[in-house]
Amino acid sequence: MSGYKHIDLAYLNDISGGDAETKIQLTQLFFDQVDEIKERFSKAMGSNDLEEIQKTAHLAKSSTRVMGANDIANKMVELEQNIKQKTENFDYQPFINYFNDNIPFVIAELKAELSTL
Repeated sequence: MSGYKHIDLAYLNDISGGDAETKIQLTQLFFDQVDEIKERFSKAMGSNDLEEIQKTAHLAKSSTRVMGANDIANKMVELEQNIKQKTENFDYQPFINYFNDNIPFVIAELKAELSTL
């Protein structure tokens, strides 16, 4: 997607006060959380643990929102809400796939941003 931005750093800039070191620390924390989120989703899907998928979606929502990955955050809200509301015949797999498929673009954009600090 040429020209499409997966992140909007307005919130990160706001909470960091524009401080480069704080942005670096928060971004590194996010990178670490992404690995944890992927692992938790994978394990929860393997055992069809909807409660864990919901909790992981909540973590993913919060983490991606801070980094301005709002499309992913919105999908995680939808995933979390559908599980919470026990939506009948709800297929959570496409939401987790969306996270896994799009998070590499977010990481790449964040790394590009960090290289300019």
